[in-house]
Amino acid sequence: MKTLLLLTATMALLPEFIQGATYDKHHLLLDQSLSTADAAASPYLFNEVREAFSAINALANETAPTDTITLEIAPGVYWVDNPDDTTIRRVTSSSEGTPYGFRLRCTNLKLIGQSPDAQDVVLACNRGQTQGALGNFTMLHIDGQWIEARNLTFGNYCSVDLVYPRDTTLNRKRRADAIVQAQLIHTNARWVEAQNCRFVSRLNLCPFSGVRRAHFTDCHFECTDDALEGAAIYERCHFEFFSSKPFWGTPDFGPVFIDCKIDTHVRGTQYFIKTRGGLALIRTDIRQLDGKQLKVLPCYGQSDAPCYYSEVTLNGKPLVIPGATDISQLPLLEAFTVKNLLHGPLATYMQLSPIGQPTLQEDEDSRPMQIQFFCWNGQPAKRRAADDLKMTAALSSGLTASTRLHLTPQWDEAPTFTSQPKLIYDRKKGVIRLDYQLSEGEDDYSHVTWYRMTSANEMDTIAVCHGTTLATYQVTPADAGCRIMASVTPRYALTHAGADVIGQNDILIAANAPGARGEESALSTDFHDVPVRFQPQLRAGHWTFDAYKPDDTQTYNWKPQPRNAWFYGQGVDGAANSIGLNEATKGARAFYTPARKTCKAMTARLTIAPAKTAGQGFGSATGQYFDIGVKFDAATLTGYALRIQRTPDYDRAVVMQLVQYQDGMTTPITEPQAYRGYLTQCVVTVSIDGKTLSATASHGDNTLTLSAPIEKASANDTSCAFYLQHTGSTGASASLIEHVELEWK
Repeated sequence: MKTLLLLTATMALLPEFIQGATYDKHHLLLDQSLSTADAAASPYLFNEVREAFSAINALANETAPTDTITLEIAPGVYWVDNPDDTTIRRVTSSSEGTPYGFRLRCTNLKLIGQSPDAQDVVLACNRGQTQGALGNFTMLHIDGQWIEARNLTFGNYCSVDLVYPRDTTLNRKRRADAIVQAQLIHTNARWVEAQNCRFVSRLNLCPFSGVRRAHFTDCHFECTDDALEGAAIYERCHFEFFSSKPFWGTPDFGPVFIDCKIDTHVRGTQYFIKTRGGLALIRTDIRQLDGKQLKVLPCYGQSDAPCYYSEVTLNGKPLVIPGATDISQLPLLEAFTVKNLLHGPLATYMQLSPIGQPTLQEDEDSRPMQIQFFCWNGQPAKRRAADDLKMTAALSSGLTASTRLHLTPQWDEAPTFTSQPKLIYDRKKGVIRLDYQLSEGEDDYSHVTWYRMTSANEMDTIAVCHGTTLATYQVTPADAGCRIMASVTPRYALTHAGADVIGQNDILIAANAPGARGEESALSTDFHDVPVRFQPQLRAGHWTFDAYKPDDTQTYNWKPQPRNAWFYGQGVDGAANSIGLNEATKGARAFYTPARKTCKAMTARLTIAPAKTAGQGFGSATGQYFDIGVKFDAATLTGYALRIQRTPDYDRAVVMQLVQYQDGMTTPITEPQAYRGYLTQCVVTVSIDGKTLSATASHGDNTLTLSAPIEKASANDTSCAFYLQHTGSTGASASLIEHVELEWK
């Protein structure tokens, strides 16, 4: 009896024996209900999540690379990052672009919740971009090779409420109403297996983002755009989409949905992939939660990757997905099992080659491909021009692949000049004509650049305009007292370009010459003929293109690239069908200095095509704004502007505000107003008349007007420049400018 009592007492002193399990360096327990004394009695028991994670990092250095460390987690809400800490989370080194709640290091790791209800065991944080963090805050970074997660909820409750049914006292209101980048897990693992897990956030969900291959079974996902892992198989999973593009892009074969259910709040069109990649939907039910009509497409952008589907329904009815292949009656459907996808003979992607190779060991002929080109009249083409060609191949099983070939044009040699370029000046009309003759050829595609030279020194020359249809030049007030010159790059439609040749003479424009008299009063451009290149000089009649980091953005870690600040071309995403002036770096800045000494009133009217499709205008609320300035002194950065900015308060709107510049520093003139119409073809007008500064933004029926009086003493009549300053991200976060109209009085 004494022996039994002694053994019982000894067992009470060893809390690692819990529920019959033995905890050691390969098997740890996290249980917030443990007392501090119980947790301290063993190196393998913990009641605080960060202590458990730190122990895993330490043990990973002591165990063999082939060993697995398992962390069992009892029911509770475990804050990986303290939600009550007011310290702003930032990146910890210049090489790291993301602030993390915790960095775990373990070659083989298991995270196992002790309850069969995944809602009972929650790993939580509540920070995101501009909401408690600078950067796209991510709860965990797991450095390992093999990860298993089971019976867990991973939640970033920055933009969504934490609801904990097991104990409502642990509920917590979201940090902010605005949807910001609030992420869960980054990893470099080769393999992730997640069963009965919940992944909860909104923008950039990142459930094990970066994994080489993942298998999610019976899991739940809540997200908006750029959220899901593309290298994954989703089996019997449930999704709730709050936005239309849950994948940024998908690699190789792409994600596969098998026996899944998707609930979507999207109206209009539900896309899956924002950029490019493949996708497969097998026995998947999609439901529009409002019961509204919905169109389903695989990709928002152009994609050559194959997309497959079989037995997909929308609101209970069979769905046909344009741009995807229905394999319901094809042998390829048999390949879409988890076993085949992970371990079977099915290739994850195909590549086409001119020789051709058998695929999947099918009895298919391999024959060389021959490409022949024909003219519109059916006759064989004698030459080929540069273009892209999409080639698609299909096997009888239904497996398809495509590739895009860029065809190198068959160029002839560049034409030569039979008559050297020279300038002919019609002084009565104020027009200069460029005259030259090329050797015999086809349509003239020569590129012409006109220059303005303010002195006899050719180093003091700046390009005014350029293009392939600029054989004449209209004299302007900015040309008074200057010399005009031109260069020609000879080229026909299907020839190489020759060397630039400068006209044999230049033309001096007298101050009283037709076209040069008076002051510049208006400008209208879509930028197609504007030399959009680095040009830092402030000079009458010229655009200035460079980049600048304003003082109010010094908190944020980015560096402008002045020599590559802007480009003329096509936009992306929401601006994909627009062509104009695009920002190429954060801090892109531009001025137009008119050829006039004074102005009492000025108006700028812009047509803008933002790449963002939800109306938020910019990549994040990290000092990202777009200032449109009038009556500016470009040398001192003094004047007035409309500021269009993304703030943490809105994820589907920008705020607009009138500001005054004084020596580069801004002062608000009006209160910021939310505007939900900052979408492609948004027309923005900024005006000043010496008494009032006003601005109007209009997109369809959505109009916002701002107005404020200004002090006459501050309305400097010698300040006439137009000003653009963009501190936002580029690419899919840019604001393409389609057209600018300026007027001075």
